[in-house]
Amino acid sequence: MNERVEVARMITTSSRITPVPAAAVGTKFCDTLEIDREAGRLYAGDNWSGGVDVFDIATPVARYLKTIKTKGGFYGVAVATDLGKVFVGLAGGHLGVIDIDPASKAADTVVARVDIGAKGSADLIEYVPEHRKVYAGMHADRFVGVVDAVTHAVVARIEGLGPDVEQPRYNAADGMVYVAARTSNTLHQIDPKTDRLVATFDIGTPCDPNGVAIDPKRNIALLVSDKHPLTVVWDLARQKVADVIHGSGGGDGAVYDATVDLFFGAHSGMTGGPVVGIFGGDPVRLVANVPTTKGASWVVYDRAHRQLYTPAYEDGRPALFAAPLPPEAML
Repeated sequence: MNERVEVARMITTSSRITPVPAAAVGTKFCDTLEIDREAGRLYAGDNWSGGVDVFDIATPVARYLKTIKTKGGFYGVAVATDLGKVFVGLAGGHLGVIDIDPASKAADTVVARVDIGAKGSADLIEYVPEHRKVYAGMHADRFVGVVDAVTHAVVARIEGLGPDVEQPRYNAADGMVYVAARTSNTLHQIDPKTDRLVATFDIGTPCDPNGVAIDPKRNIALLVSDKHPLTVVWDLARQKVADVIHGSGGGDGAVYDATVDLFFGAHSGMTGGPVVGIFGGDPVRLVANVPTTKGASWVVYDRAHRQLYTPAYEDGRPALFAAPLPPEAML
C-alpha cells in the first residue's frame, strides 16, 4: 500500500502543465488530442481559443506554438501524416481540413470545410490510411459520415446506428471499422471497402462506451465506459466481452500504443478524481492509474519521451497536462 501511494505522489509531482496564452482564449471547452510523431507536434481541438492549438513536443517539455483559427465547435482530431493534413470534427455537421505540410504555402491553415450533411456535430473521427478515408461519428444524427481524405468529397453516409454515435476505430486485423454507440450500449461493425454496416453487437455488460482503442495483434478492443467505474475488454474475433476490469473507468477517450503494448483510457469521471487508466498484459489487466486533472477527458502517448498528455484547465484557461509513464507500466 505504501509503495502505491509513493508512486502516485511521484507521478503527481513530476507532471507538468503547459497553458495556452490568455490572448488565445475564447469560449470554455477542450476535447480531443492527436500527435504527429514525425513532426513532433501535438494538436488539440480547442473551443476556448477558437481553433486547433499546436504544441511542439520535440522535447520533453511541451511548448505552445500557435492556434489555427477556424469556425465552429471543435471535437475529434485525426492526423493524416501521409497526406500532410489534420482533420477536425466540427459543429454543424462539418469536417475541417488543415494543411500541415511545412513545404506548402498554405501550411497551418484551414484549406477546406466539408459539409457532411448533418444538423449536429461531427464528433469523434478516425483516419484510415489503408483506404484514405475519414470516418466521422455524427453524434446526434445517428450515422457515420465517410469523407475521401484526398479529394474531401463525401463518399458515404452509413445510417441506422442509433443515438449517441461515438468513436470510430479501424482494426487492421480484420479490416473493419468499429464504432461505439453510447446510449444503445453497442458496437457497430462497418466494412470500409463498401462503407456498409455489417453487424451491430450488444455489449451486454453495462458500459455505455465513449472511447474505443484497438490492439490488432491480439484482435482486442478496450471500451471506455461513460458512466461506470469499469472498463470492458472486447474480443474482436468472437465479438463478445473478454473481461470487465474494475478499478478504472468513467471517461471518454482511449488509445493503444504498440511500442509499449499498452492501452490508455482517459477517465476524467473516475471516482476519487481524474486518472489515466493504463492497461496491459495478456490477458489484459489494469496496470496503473495515473492521477491527472480536471478536463483530462482524452489521452495520447508520446513515444519519444515516454509520457502521457491530456487536456487540462489551468487558472481558468485551457492547458496541456503531461505525466511520465509510471515504472509499473513498463512491462
